[in-house]
Amino acid sequence: MTQWDFPCSDPVDISIDSWTSGSIVLSGEPADAIVVEVVPSHRGANVTDLLDQVTVAFEDGQLYVRGPRIGPFRRRSGLDLTIKAPAGSSCAARTVSADLSCVGQLSGLALHTTSGDLTAPTVTGDVTVRSASGDVMLDKTGGELSVHTASGDTRVAQVDGAVRITTASGDVTVGYCAGPVTTRTASGDVHLGGVVSGSVEVASTSGDVRIAVVPGIGVYLDLASTSGGVRSDLDEVEAADGATAAVDIRVRTTSGDIRITRSSSGRPDANDAESAAAG
Repeated sequence: MTQWDFPCSDPVDISIDSWTSGSIVLSGEPADAIVVEVVPSHRGANVTDLLDQVTVAFEDGQLYVRGPRIGPFRRRSGLDLTIKAPAGSSCAARTVSADLSCVGQLSGLALHTTSGDLTAPTVTGDVTVRSASGDVMLDKTGGELSVHTASGDTRVAQVDGAVRITTASGDVTVGYCAGPVTTRTASGDVHLGGVVSGSVEVASTSGDVRIAVVPGIGVYLDLASTSGGVRSDLDEVEAADGATAAVDIRVRTTSGDIRITRSSSGRPDANDAESAAAG
């Protein structure tokens, strides 16, 4: 194991670059020091040359971690990175196949990866992900959520800001959406468990779309599918004209089904939102 320690009790900005394989675990907890640890992903693997190439530096509230140079593929050559930082820190990471798992409280996350997954609890700020096949699993973000992926799934319990998700075949599930939503997909299904305000725009080729609206809110609907079914469970009196509706829902699909319903409750706490996303 290789370890670095830096005295620090205030939130920091973390930059992780070129972490090719293995895993990354980031913890944001009350602390008076930053601790960075790197170990081989496989016990007994000889990765001394890779460990020697890892760069770690900390200065003026910025923690910088760079992984080893990408060389010829070798089995059992991954490295696992663990960072313990003060609560409220933010992180921007670039990986190839390494997963990023977070615990504690973070103020912002940005991940650029080929196939790595992102798993995180509460993030008070924005979350941005660009991925080819990695999945995004998030409990709650207090800021905006922006995801661009080819085949990865996105599952988020609650988003307090705007939602922008583009995917080819990945499914999209968001439990509670406090702000506007824009989602585009080719074959992935889209499920929004509780929209409350602003515009909702969903475009899909063959994926099914299901949107639930928080009770007591006026809704304007503009729904169209070429060969799929279109159904709204809202009463006619619940629909408002475009000038006064709190929620403006516009959905277009080619062969996917569209269904609009009322959610079972209003603004959820994190547990309620997670249940809505799972449903």
